Amino acid sequence: MRPTRWLFLAWFAALAGCSSAPPVNYTLSRPVPQGAATLPAVKSGPYALGEVIVPPEVDHAELAVQQTDGRILLLANDLWSAPLGGQLRTALALELTTQLGMPPVQNLTPGMRDPEVSVVQVDVQRFDLVPGQQVTLEALWRVRFAGSKKLVTCFVRLQEPVGVGVSALVLGQQKNIKQLATLIAETLSTQGKPKGANCTAPQ
Repeated sequence: MRPTRWLFLAWFAALAGCSSAPPVNYTLSRPVPQGAATLPAVKSGPYALGEVIVPPEVDHAELAVQQTDGRILLLANDLWSAPLGGQLRTALALELTTQLGMPPVQNLTPGMRDPEVSVVQVDVQRFDLVPGQQVTLEALWRVRFAGSKKLVTCFVRLQEPVGVGVSALVLGQQKNIKQLATLIAETLSTQGKPKGANCTAPQ
């Protein structure tokens, strides 16, 4: 076996840790930065953020890292502090609040049905953690704008290089989530297609 292969396997063994090591919990939410919002308030008024769908292969309490041969390794002592879908929704809500100067409505069910509330739905199709290489986030989102039946659907693939360690993986995905929130915020603010994403024409 080549030396690089041995090093790679040893690194994964170190990530997995021993059973006696205390677990570490991670969050995808960044600390809220100081300062004003970077975009104007939502044109169409308040907005609701629906449940975020995540791929089943990474929807675990443990962080799921991808090996070079395509296998998934669950890190027994490195855990999400909440279910991954909920983590993503909370992180996106915080980033959208910073971007737009307005949080999503909290009473979600009535908000999703209210014709005066814009509705954002997010489907995360890839959430890859590749140790020492990169993290990837592929997401499709749809916005139904308030006061109309106008819809726009967009898709983006975001990738960040990362260094060694679990914290680097988490920080990389935090950056991807910030970029995704920026695109969603632009969609809401302009009621159109944001730059850097593939979108359908508003219908």
